Amino acid sequence: MTLQRSYPVALAILVFFICGPVWAQSATEHHVWQNKRKFEPYSRTAESITGAIRLSGNPNFASRGSKMTITFENGKDVELGSVGASWREWDETDDKMTTAEVFKISRDPGALKNGNTLCGKSGSARYIVFLEKLSFGNTPLLGMAVFGSKKAPHNINSQGLCGTFNYSTD
Repeated sequence: MTLQRSYPVALAILVFFICGPVWAQSATEHHVWQNKRKFEPYSRTAESITGAIRLSGNPNFASRGSKMTITFENGKDVELGSVGASWREWDETDDKMTTAEVFKISRDPGALKNGNTLCGKSGSARYIVFLEKLSFGNTPLLGMAVFGSKKAPHNINSQGLCGTFNYSTD
């Protein structure tokens, strides 16, 4: 009789331990690039090419086709359309896996700060990838990788990488 009464409790505990981690992983992700805000340059490339950037915000993480705008320090802006997100190697300085979201650029923004462009002389920028990363001092950063390939990048080693930029998240 006692065994029959404790069976539902034991089953509930078993389900919690088996399914708890699965339920926890299904929580909605939120990343710094989804927030409407300004990011100050952290790397020398960001300082000399883009300057500070402003993102319009996009609460729809990894929703294919969702839109966001990036505005560069010189006032030029372009619309970004989400292609999706993935858990792969995206940091050019670290081979660890991280979540990144790939965006198609509506048009290359052309000359930015000091007449520089996102892809330099290698062509037009077509994709921007955002990721969260850490500096060598473990300061949280927004990483931005720019690709000029016709096909969306699969990871940081994809064809067409033409620039990487880092921004402070403070």
